[in-house]
Amino acid sequence: MAEQSWWALFAAAFSGAGSFAAIELIYKEVKEWRAGKRDHQRNVDLSLGSLLRSTDELVGKLRSLAEQDFLPVRRRSDHSLGDSEVASVVYLFVQFWAEVEIVRFRGLSVEIARSDRGRQTQAFLNCLQSRKVRLIDRTAQRALGEIALIDGRTMNFVEFVRNVEQDPLLARWLQPMIEFLGNLHESEARQRVLQYFVVLHALIDTLDPNHLITRERPGTPNKLSRESRKALKYRVFGVYLSFVTGWSKYIGPLN
Repeated sequence: MAEQSWWALFAAAFSGAGSFAAIELIYKEVKEWRAGKRDHQRNVDLSLGSLLRSTDELVGKLRSLAEQDFLPVRRRSDHSLGDSEVASVVYLFVQFWAEVEIVRFRGLSVEIARSDRGRQTQAFLNCLQSRKVRLIDRTAQRALGEIALIDGRTMNFVEFVRNVEQDPLLARWLQPMIEFLGNLHESEARQRVLQYFVVLHALIDTLDPNHLITRERPGTPNKLSRESRKALKYRVFGVYLSFVTGWSKYIGPLN
């Protein structure tokens, strides 16, 4: 009955002298709806583009280190930004966390979260900040992301290193990450980084499936312990990221 009433009103609108005005009104509404949809998609792409690029850089670095069992960092006697290898790893993490803060500032919960990609992004960020996945305290991570921002953008590498040398506040918040990297001689610390890497890898594959911004890379399941694979399958992909269907690429078989 409701459908018949709608079609009756629609037919009446197109009869007589009011038909042209009705067509014009509908055309305007459709045009504005399409324009709004395009603007929304453009805002989502803009907000996530930089995040994806920084994630891709971090994933590339961590995969390279994983293939070498993190020896380029483990064998360093100086785990500070005075060492170029350590500095590059720290910077890529901080750059990623800064881009996370930019996405947050732009209103992830309102604008971006209206799309499927936005909801997936939120799920990935929640996972990365969860207690058993994050590498350092959430407050320290967020502080580093905020401090690394300047004029609404992330500092470049040279700016970041210079600021660490000159700003005691930044150096203080950076200490937990420096200490974590200093513990990579321990298997447990390496496995934590590998689990973090897997989530980041799944993030770029899911949010940029055609790899227009990021690079497609194979996983490194052979570097994961059985305990890490179980944690990733049942907690990460089973709870936080249940929409990711190709998780075997990252963790391999459990048997």
